[in-house]
Amino acid sequence: MFPKLRIANQITGQKSEFELVLDETRIGRAAGRNEIVLNDERVSRQHATIRRSDQTYLLNDLDSANGTFVNGLRINERLLSNHDTISIGNFALVYEEQDTLPSFSFDNVQIGEVVLRDPERITQSNPKDSVAPDTPIPQTSLREEVVTLRKKAETLSRLYELSRVLTSVFSLKDIFKKVSEMIFRTTRADRFVVLLKTALPGDLAPFATEFRNPTASLHAETISISQTVLDRVVSERVALLSYDAQTDDRLKQSHSIVMQHVRSVMCAPLLGKDGVLGAIYVDSQRLMQVFTPDDLDMLNAIAAQTSMAVDNAMTHDQLVKEALARAAYGRFMPRHVVEQILASPEALSLGGVNQTVTVLFSDIRGFTTISESLPPETVVRMLNEFFSDMTPIVFGHRGLLDKYIGDAVMAIFGAPYPSDDSAISAVAAAVAMQRKMLMLNEELRAAGLPQLAMGIGINTGTVTVGYIGSEQRTDYTVIGDTVNAASRLEGEAKAWQILISAATLEAVGDAFRVNLVGEMPLKGKTLAVQVYEVLWRPEDQPVPSTRA
Repeated sequence: MFPKLRIANQITGQKSEFELVLDETRIGRAAGRNEIVLNDERVSRQHATIRRSDQTYLLNDLDSANGTFVNGLRINERLLSNHDTISIGNFALVYEEQDTLPSFSFDNVQIGEVVLRDPERITQSNPKDSVAPDTPIPQTSLREEVVTLRKKAETLSRLYELSRVLTSVFSLKDIFKKVSEMIFRTTRADRFVVLLKTALPGDLAPFATEFRNPTASLHAETISISQTVLDRVVSERVALLSYDAQTDDRLKQSHSIVMQHVRSVMCAPLLGKDGVLGAIYVDSQRLMQVFTPDDLDMLNAIAAQTSMAVDNAMTHDQLVKEALARAAYGRFMPRHVVEQILASPEALSLGGVNQTVTVLFSDIRGFTTISESLPPETVVRMLNEFFSDMTPIVFGHRGLLDKYIGDAVMAIFGAPYPSDDSAISAVAAAVAMQRKMLMLNEELRAAGLPQLAMGIGINTGTVTVGYIGSEQRTDYTVIGDTVNAASRLEGEAKAWQILISAATLEAVGDAFRVNLVGEMPLKGKTLAVQVYEVLWRPEDQPVPSTRA
């Protein structure tokens, strides 16, 4: 069975499905040139493709102007996983693998009167069973009362058992497996279906299915689900029971229910702290085993327990993902930027955004010669101490650590979020790095190790910012002539010098003392570039008329 895309226009609400049966599926705005046509000006004429290779499906962006996003992140290439949400323009496309679930159909059947339960209701007390305090209690009523109390005690015991099991389970599939077992033990259900909310507004999709008879899944026909029931359960947040789907007038129109001999249907919402998570839908196919209000109460109670477990599992999954993201982003981004990305990933446009940044390169002068005279482990220790001192300075000035290049550092200021003071931050970071190098040399001298000296080059301009690489290895970096010029400036800087371009000087204004070095011919540049030196030591004195 092939996977499919559930497609929704998030503006109009129009929905459709597309089964990925082709070796290549083209997605775009142009009719006749694409298998999936998305009518939106933000969609390129040929926007993306999905290619099938054995059992995997690879999504490729075709250098589209507005990008292709998967789960909120812009991609160039991505292997699709079950329930991934692809965002293109105003459209959301949910990728669903179908090999683990039977097929489903949704009937839009009008329903009449129904039995409803509030989600907080666990058991039902019958008003006619209550009597005045002085009224003698008939023996038959006493027996009925004992039976009722026993049933309630059994219900609470099973709910406690389920709660105890679910508190230690964080896999959704494991949770629903445990819940289905309890449903089959405590109600007359023959089939159990869980539908979970997708990224499409108001949409629920089948997530898990279980059968009372283990062999039934091998011969399962299409399972019919009443869309009307689902809509009411979700919108009113109530559990619902239909006594006999075969004779119920409101379900006579449902041919598939009749064909499957469905005798009774129940549905209960899964409610999380942030709203509806999904629904549990069960049915009975046996004539003498229709559901009762007690079954609905039990389902309602189990759904309440399941909701908490699902909410906890989703929260746990989100925390794990955020922890991994923090660990990944935290290697090269300051904490405040990581928190911004996690708080609003949709605000971060990745994969090719043009914006103004300031780029800093630093390099230890003569380090290759120094390392030739030292044991490798000493060289590594010196580099680790150097990077350990310099990286916090970059982060402390709201910079992004792009990469280490041997004994060099490349840092970006003003990305991923633009900043008016990125150039000031970059130059301030360079000054702090040079001052830190003085302190590091004191430690090296005390350890009997050679002294180090660093040259720094800084340039400001427009670059392309984004994720560059492949599905296996991706780097967040900047590309453009601005980067090359910053690298050339660092190459011209002498030991302890900080050289900046005219563009950086214009951006920092009078925030730093500088000297005009003059025009420098930089490799790769046709015209010479005006270069300035930042005077960062107290003894440095600016030359009169430093700015031409």
